[in-house]
Amino acid sequence: MIINNNLQGIASVYANHRSTNKVAHTEREEVRSDEIHISTKAQNASEMLKKLNAMDDVRSDRVAELENMIAAGNYHVSSYDLASSMLNCRF
Repeated sequence: MIINNNLQGIASVYANHRSTNKVAHTEREEVRSDEIHISTKAQNASEMLKKLNAMDDVRSDRVAELENMIAAGNYHVSSYDLASSMLNCRF
């Protein structure tokens, strides 16, 4: 059973080496802080996105104009434009 004694000795040396290596490795590590640098283009895009999100989704002036045209009977849509728009939305 000499093989068992040699394997146990090798395993203990390996385990001791791993534990001392971890300690040495952690002592050498420096405390680092993460930094983020945002480009000027990204900052401008972010500002534009905020402005767009702050805007209304509905153009009230255009809606009022179309309501007046419909009420007066002046609003007409060609059947070609209507069909074209419907097909563009579907595909």
